[in-house]
Amino acid sequence: MSEHESGKSFAAGLLLGALVGAGVTLLFAPQSGEDTRRLIRRRAKRLASDARDRYDDLVDKAQRVKKRAQDAIAD
Repeated sequence: MSEHESGKSFAAGLLLGALVGAGVTLLFAPQSGEDTRRLIRRRAKRLASDARDRYDDLVDKAQRVKKRAQDAIAD
């Protein structure tokens, strides 16, 4: 098994473990189902917002790099 494949396997195992752990945590959570669903919704919205912000930052950075490259080629 190559180092790249080994890394993928490790990442997949880590993700699976995190999902199983999150599921077990939800099953044994001391709060009501409605509270748990509300918490999940809030966290999902926060994660989505963070992902959008990071995407926008990445697009801005890519546009700046593209502009610099075009300017360098023009010179």
